[in-house]
Amino acid sequence: MKHATIYGLLLSSALTASGLASQSVSAQEAQASAPGQGEATGPVAPGQAAQTSSQAATEPPAAMPAETVIVSGIRRSLESARNAKRNASQIVDSIVADDIGKLPDRNVAESLSRVSGVQVDRGIAEGTSVSIRGLRQNVTLFNGREIFDSTGRGGIGLDQNGTSTYGVMALVPSDLIARLDVTKLAGAEQVSGGLGGIIDIRTRMPLDGPESQVAVRAAATYDQLPGKTGSELFGMWSGKFANNTLGFLLSVSADTRKLAQEGLDTFSGYRAYNQTVGGATVARFGNQDVRAQDIAEKREKRGLSAAVQWRPSNRLEISADTFMSKLESDRDRYWLSFNPTDGLSNARYSSNNILLSGRATTAVLSNTEFAAVDSDVKSSAVRARFAVTDSLRANVEASYGTSKASFHQLYFRLQPLAGIQPVVDFDLSKGRFGEYAIGGIDFANPATLRHTILFDNLYRAETDTKALRADFTHSTGWDVVDSIEFGARYNVIDSLQNPLRADIRPSGGIPASQMSAFLGQYASSGAIAGLPANYTVAAKGAFGSCADFASIPAIARDPQCIDPASTVNSRAGTFDIREKFTDAYAKLNYDTDVGGVNVSGNAGVRFVQRKLESTGNIMNASGASTPTTFLRDDTEALPSAVARVDLGDGNLVRLGAARVAAFPNTADLNNGVTLSNNAVFVNGVQTGVGSGSGGSPNLDPFKANQVDVSFEKYFGKQALASLGLFNKNISSFIVQQQSAESYNGVNYFINRKVNGQGAKVKGAELLVQLPFYFAPEVLRDFGVMATYSYIDSSTPIRDAEKRVLPFPGLSKNNVNLVLYYESGPLSIRTAYNWRDEYLVSLSAANTGIYSGSFTDVGATVRYDINKSVSLNLEANNLLNSRQRTYDGAVEALRTNAQYGRIFKASVSLKF
Repeated sequence: MKHATIYGLLLSSALTASGLASQSVSAQEAQASAPGQGEATGPVAPGQAAQTSSQAATEPPAAMPAETVIVSGIRRSLESARNAKRNASQIVDSIVADDIGKLPDRNVAESLSRVSGVQVDRGIAEGTSVSIRGLRQNVTLFNGREIFDSTGRGGIGLDQNGTSTYGVMALVPSDLIARLDVTKLAGAEQVSGGLGGIIDIRTRMPLDGPESQVAVRAAATYDQLPGKTGSELFGMWSGKFANNTLGFLLSVSADTRKLAQEGLDTFSGYRAYNQTVGGATVARFGNQDVRAQDIAEKREKRGLSAAVQWRPSNRLEISADTFMSKLESDRDRYWLSFNPTDGLSNARYSSNNILLSGRATTAVLSNTEFAAVDSDVKSSAVRARFAVTDSLRANVEASYGTSKASFHQLYFRLQPLAGIQPVVDFDLSKGRFGEYAIGGIDFANPATLRHTILFDNLYRAETDTKALRADFTHSTGWDVVDSIEFGARYNVIDSLQNPLRADIRPSGGIPASQMSAFLGQYASSGAIAGLPANYTVAAKGAFGSCADFASIPAIARDPQCIDPASTVNSRAGTFDIREKFTDAYAKLNYDTDVGGVNVSGNAGVRFVQRKLESTGNIMNASGASTPTTFLRDDTEALPSAVARVDLGDGNLVRLGAARVAAFPNTADLNNGVTLSNNAVFVNGVQTGVGSGSGGSPNLDPFKANQVDVSFEKYFGKQALASLGLFNKNISSFIVQQQSAESYNGVNYFINRKVNGQGAKVKGAELLVQLPFYFAPEVLRDFGVMATYSYIDSSTPIRDAEKRVLPFPGLSKNNVNLVLYYESGPLSIRTAYNWRDEYLVSLSAANTGIYSGSFTDVGATVRYDINKSVSLNLEANNLLNSRQRTYDGAVEALRTNAQYGRIFKASVSLKF
């Protein structure tokens, strides 16, 4: 079925999904054609590709094109995007909201999954971060300026659950978005650092659209797995004054959701061990950490966008806008865990020597985690566009942004009393999650348990960015080169992490019978067969920190509880990274005829200088720390060129080449080490090595040469077919390396990034947009949009078996298919998204962790009662798909989680 779907779409590519129109649009052309944008005309400012009307210069308002009104309905949206693609030079894909507040996905990541070549990672029931053409080293912009996660460039938030649910992609509500632009081949004027591409999140500006407008949307949501309802609210007001030269806009959004996830999880994953079989030694591979886990979370998100725009003449425009979003989460995790390789008997293995079933005589652990998360992002900018002379135009901008996050983790472990030895019969090959039978202990009876570990960890991160830029365009009046662009940018990024961590392990444990005030019973979801229906856990609300255990001095008087800032983990994880970027560029724009064929495009070069200061605590084996600052300077020259060849009769060819560079993720540049609290001790003796991650501030940047070619055919009414080919030759690549290190008498395997050999990524992106204009009358209201991307890679990443691994996050095959019906007030869309398996990361054992293929099916029904009122019904994850990961071989199951179907009903008002 998978291959049939792929082969059936070898000539297709989608431009949109539920409620979207997705098209390749140029940096210069996208704004004038995108529905709902209402852009002013005039030349696009240098360095401000695909900007909103806040950057639009300076032609008289009367010259506005007819497409600058707000457009309802997918057909007008697709037509505008199709026309923009046809006239474009840069290689840029866009997603455009049908109308105000009508981008139906929950966040930016989910919306971007509709673009060919973009693949989305998922956290708990929500899209999180993305790869562009198989690469995660991308730039994220908001109205043209760079924004960051709280953990800096390449960050995915502070989530300790191994997901990226709280990163910047999940923070931006889709209601605030008018358009998303994905640049796959950047020009010299654009912000550098996108090894895969550049994502620009566009909002509306007050001089867009009609003279005065109010839009309101209210929705009720239902998450099937927890059986809980939620709500969404969105409101926008915009108005024009002073003869339409002054405009104000304010939009707000609020989203409250209760969600759940249940299934199999792990932290330590699989380990290799030897077994004697018939006198011979056989290498085996077994899961050493099986977790039957339930998650319940309440998530609240608030967003605000405000803007003011003043255009007193066709030679001057001054504007300012600000954006802020705040996410608060209260998450509870409960799980029973055990080590199947401990005291193993009756073992059964696969042909790959993967442990499938057996009996483990081992400790079974009851685990509770309460996590309180606050994450927010703010970004503001002031800009001026003006005509210096009749032939020279300028744009200057000052921007400031800050992102902050805190993750307060309370983890509480119970395990059997000494002398009580549970036995677990397990079969990981049965059912969705395996089958289990636990004997020798009653987990509902606290008298059989003791408390052994308490974490009271407060993870904190903040990233601030300040930028100044000036861009100029000189109209030459020459025959071939019609304009010259040049400019400069100065940017400072400061990223700080300073956790407070307490890892308290009372000697010998504390009998649970002495902790009744802090204990409760948890009723298991029943998703995993054979587990206890109820088991003893930490009671919700019984404590908020280790200091609340005043009646238990072994916890409250522990030195780590009294002074968490001085612990090894706190000092090792504290660092400050400051980067200063100074950029300058020059670019020529040309338009000419060669042998009767029109050829247009641009060529330029961007120079980038970076100065790095990385300050962290260098730890020695005894746990003592020395604050140390590392300094480094880098300079890169990044040429680029693109050509658009119009062959006539709707046939276009685009050619492009560029050198790109992306500096390492901020957290990888820290001058210290972060240690995980997972070392195993038995009677004071370390039996399991801990894990951690260390920084490498002297890393070289990623560098790549890329080539793009695109063949496009425009035909019929709104119809389009295209084939894009690309190749990236990455000369400098960063890989992960593991080393044995010791801190404060505890042994760890520490993962650090190092520069490895080169890598390559290549692929094809196919696209079809086909309204059924040619069909019989009964079918003419239908249409189809589809994308298929094939991406392949070779990297220097090797696992423990020396196998070559692909880029993390890269699926070779990705399919989007949308069937829509639109007639009068009724529109119906069904969207199908499938992505192939992909590498998640390397495990602590240096093996490849893979995420299995994932299918998402959603549907949207919209009915416009009149021009002002519309009703919407939406359904997501209709197949109740599960997220499955495995270690090396498909039968080496690590995780298998489900979060259920999601439904939403909404009413929209516009007047």
